[in-house]
Amino acid sequence: MERDAQFAQRKAERATLRSHFRDKYRLPKNETDESQIQMAGGDVELPRELAKMIEEDTEEEKASVLGQLGSLPGLDLGSLKDKAQTTLGDLKQSAEKCYIM
Repeated sequence: MERDAQFAQRKAERATLRSHFRDKYRLPKNETDESQIQMAGGDVELPRELAKMIEEDTEEEKASVLGQLGSLPGLDLGSLKDKAQTTLGDLKQSAEKCYIM
């Protein structure tokens, strides 16, 4: 029974880690992960090593250029990304029409 409890705790820790990355990268949530966390008691702490890895990822993200842009007030990264994608699409269409290339 102790082994099963430890196994359930580890599964809940992994599910917590996966849900953190799903939130970070805006991926759809998984019902299985949420149920594993609830079965382990709902309040699951990550081991130090995993928590340290997540902390390092967030520090790197904040230090990046995009992380700094995201912290600027009044800047909508979503619209900026959409505009960049449409511009890139326009450039591709222009390149396809070009007879020299």
